[in-house]
Amino acid sequence: MSVYSTKLGQINVASGLTKRSIDPDRFPDDPIAPNQSMFVGDLIHVLVAACIVQLASEESVNLNATIESRFPEIENSGQITIRNLLEHTSGIPVFYTEEFLDVLYEQSPNTSQQTVDVIAVAAEEGSFFPPSTQYGYSKTNFLVLGRIIELVTGNPLEIEIRNRFLDPLDMNDTYLAGRENVPGGTPSGYEYTGPFTDAPTAIDGHVPQVPEISVISAEWASGALVSTTSDIIKLVRAIFENEQYAEIESEMLRVAEYPAQNSGAKKINSGAGVFVWEDDDEPVIGQFGFIYPFSAQFIYWRKSGTVIAVIANEVDSSRNPNSNFQLPIIENLTNKAKNILDAN
Repeated sequence: MSVYSTKLGQINVASGLTKRSIDPDRFPDDPIAPNQSMFVGDLIHVLVAACIVQLASEESVNLNATIESRFPEIENSGQITIRNLLEHTSGIPVFYTEEFLDVLYEQSPNTSQQTVDVIAVAAEEGSFFPPSTQYGYSKTNFLVLGRIIELVTGNPLEIEIRNRFLDPLDMNDTYLAGRENVPGGTPSGYEYTGPFTDAPTAIDGHVPQVPEISVISAEWASGALVSTTSDIIKLVRAIFENEQYAEIESEMLRVAEYPAQNSGAKKINSGAGVFVWEDDDEPVIGQFGFIYPFSAQFIYWRKSGTVIAVIANEVDSSRNPNSNFQLPIIENLTNKAKNILDAN
């Protein structure tokens, strides 16, 4: 976890292990370091959206243009705009169909997937709803946006992200997995199934789970980013505090007509690559990420300038087998950290 506040500066902390040893007496466990690069999943949406908005400012793309000429196979492509993709109002289905999950995890876990084929899987599902009529979160939206970036610039997505953001912002521990080499690799991920599991690879109830290349390549622009909490804070503070990125900030805060959540304690709006809501009358911006078994989140409080970023490398299925991510736990941890900052 990394925490930034205007009064305290930045604090980077870590707890837990990158690798559990089957024999810790002879081969000690490897602890996680604060600068450990880990999968952050959908947090890549911020970078992809920022690239698209920059291309729009350069007049290379039109956010109100439809995707029909480049993706005619997608249902309603003549009505789906680039802005629809950014705010998840396109109606394009997710690519994680039951059949495709079987391919990724069982049939071909060691096979790299081509993005055009993954988009085709979603396209075969038709449409969730007519474009611009409601909200529907779909990772496929950002696969399409990633391809638009490559088609418009003629460069691989990882080159555009690196040249436009990673290098200028000194995000030196951030990489697009599957496309770039990650120095030192990424830590192991785990699923905690409890002490009575019969899984042959379990260590004290923790079963190693590492994203296979099939999943990493399928996720690509929708979830294959590897980063650190410190780098994520650099990105967030740059976009929302640096005048250089004012156009990106403005577009991200231009919320969709249909919110991501309009029930319960708070209304959560969908912006371009982020979510926007209010916390005690303070505007808040955030994004979550997941690629099994890694979960990540950042939250930025605009008035105070406080940012908290968290990444976890284990899911806990011992208490709820139907819950496959740690976001409720991460959110609870984030709220506790914010309360401590507010109290001091």
